[in-house]
Amino acid sequence: MARLILHIDMNSYFATVEQQANPKLRGKPIAVMGSTAKRSIIVAASIEAKRYGVKTATRIDEALRLCPELVLVNGEPRKYSWVTKKFIDIFEGYTDKVEIFSIDEAFLDVTKTANIYGGAEQIALSIKQRIRDEIGSYISCSVGIAKNKFLAKTGSDLKKPDGLTIITDENVDDILLSLPLCEFCGIGKRILARLGALGIGTTQQLRDYPNVLLNREFGIASGEKLKRMAYGMDSSPVISRHDRADAKSYGHSRTLNKNVTDRNEIRKHMLLLSEKVATRMRKDGCMAKEVGLWIRFGDFTGVGQRHRIGKWTHDGVEVYDAAVKILELLDLRAPVRAIGVYAAQIQRDSHTTASLLPEDTINDKILAAMDAVNNRFGETVVTRARLAGVKIKEVVSGMGRDKF
Repeated sequence: MARLILHIDMNSYFATVEQQANPKLRGKPIAVMGSTAKRSIIVAASIEAKRYGVKTATRIDEALRLCPELVLVNGEPRKYSWVTKKFIDIFEGYTDKVEIFSIDEAFLDVTKTANIYGGAEQIALSIKQRIRDEIGSYISCSVGIAKNKFLAKTGSDLKKPDGLTIITDENVDDILLSLPLCEFCGIGKRILARLGALGIGTTQQLRDYPNVLLNREFGIASGEKLKRMAYGMDSSPVISRHDRADAKSYGHSRTLNKNVTDRNEIRKHMLLLSEKVATRMRKDGCMAKEVGLWIRFGDFTGVGQRHRIGKWTHDGVEVYDAAVKILELLDLRAPVRAIGVYAAQIQRDSHTTASLLPEDTINDKILAAMDAVNNRFGETVVTRARLAGVKIKEVVSGMGRDKF
C-alpha cells in the first residue's frame, strides 16, 4: 500500500502570527528579531518584507537597508509555542502520526486515515480552513502531498504562500528535473559546492553520475541518499512526537552582544547556558555524565573540549562547574564572540542510581521547587543570584524538545 504523506509549512510563521495578533501590522513589511542586540538577525520576515529581499538570517542593519520602512518586532517565543500547539492539535485530529519537523513545519502520515476524511487533498483543504477558523485568518500554510516525506516537503515549497501541491508518479519527474539542486531538502551550500566540483549541477546530472564515484566522494550512505533524492525516493517513516527517541545531548549557545575578554563575564554567560541545559534535562527526565564547552572568537575560529564528570546530574551548577574546568584549560587568545555549553552521555533518571546524600536530596527538592515556579510563571522568574545582571535573551528560532 502506497503511503500518503502531507508536509505542512506555515508561511512566514512568526511574522504572520504577529500580524494576526496586531491588525496594525497587517499589510506592512515587518520582521521578527531574534533579540534586540545590534548584531542580531531576522528570524522571520512577512510576505510584504520578502518582496524587498528581507529573509530569514538577514542581519538587522542589512534588512533596514533593503527596506527602510521595515517594522521590527521583538520575538515572543511563548506566543509562537502556543500557536504551534494549536495547529498540532488540528493535525492530530486527522492522524496520530504527526512528526514535528520544526516549530513551523510538520509531516503527517494519513495513509490509514485519508479515506475517512475524503482523501489526502480534502484533509489538506480542511486543515487550511481550520487554521483560518480556529487560529486566525492571517495565518496560512503551504501543503505538499506525496508518497514520501522528501517529495511532500518538496511539494510544499513549490507554491507559497497558501499553496497546495500534489506530487504523483505521473508528474514527479517533471518537477524534480525542473528544480535546482539547492531546492532539495538536505542539499545545503557545502554539499552543493561539492557536487559542483564533481560537475553535477542539475538533477539529471546527479542521476547520471556513477554511483561508485558519488559514494567515493560522500561515503556510501550519503552518496546513496543523494542518488535516491534525484529520483524522488525516500523510505524514512513519519515518527510521531510521542514515539521519538530520547535526546542524545542537550545544548544551548548564545552570541554575545559584544566581543568579551573578561573571564568573569564569560563565566556568567556559561552559568546561564548551563542552567538552561539542565532545565531541559529535568523536563525530559534525563541526566548527563559529560559536559562540553565551545568558544567562538571574533574571527569565527574556535576552541572546545569535553569533560566527564563523576556522577549523573541535571543540576545547572554542576554542569557549570564542569564547564569552568574546561574554560581554565582553553587558550582564550582573542575576544570571545559566542559561547556554547552542552551535556552528553544522556540517561533517563529512572536508569540512574539516586544519591542518598542529604545535601543532594535537599538540592533536588530545591530544583523541583524552582521548576514548579518557572513552569507556571515564566522560565526565569526564579534563578541563581549569580545571574544578576546577565540579560536573559530569549531565542525565537528553532524548536526545543520541551515546548510541546
